[in-house]
Amino acid sequence: MKQGLSTAQANLKLALWNAEAESISSSELYVRLQELRLPEEVVSRLHQILTYTKKAAGKVFSVGKIVLLKIIEFVKAHPFLVAGAGIGAVVGAGIASLITSIPFLGQLLAPVAAILGITITAVGAVVGHRLDQRFQGVGEDIVEIARYFFAFLGDVFGAVFPDIATA
Repeated sequence: MKQGLSTAQANLKLALWNAEAESISSSELYVRLQELRLPEEVVSRLHQILTYTKKAAGKVFSVGKIVLLKIIEFVKAHPFLVAGAGIGAVVGAGIASLITSIPFLGQLLAPVAAILGITITAVGAVVGHRLDQRFQGVGEDIVEIARYFFAFLGDVFGAVFPDIATA
């Protein structure tokens, strides 16, 4: 099983990510976000993340830019997965909303509606991932999606909270 990064490795990775983040202007990052063809409201909200920084070991790190660059990297590497999950989430939320709006029974069916919404989102992500990877077998897809996501999430949390990542 893969071991976590040592403190020195995590610090080096964070320093490299920060150097990359510092080399990109906010306006250039805004253009990159627009090239992903996301809704303007999403682009604006993601662009707001840029201002978040964290001081560690006497140095200020552009955590917001780092996170945003990693999000862009993930979306570019898995465009259909992201689109499939997004479409699945919208459809799932719509169906869940319709179910919960049924008079009298809606509140009783709310847990079922939530599970249905999550399932539809997951199916959208798997379909999108299959388009990205063209793998055979849904089981392999789910494992690979989970691995990519948790590796991405681990990298982000490891960079933002290096003390917790090494504990």
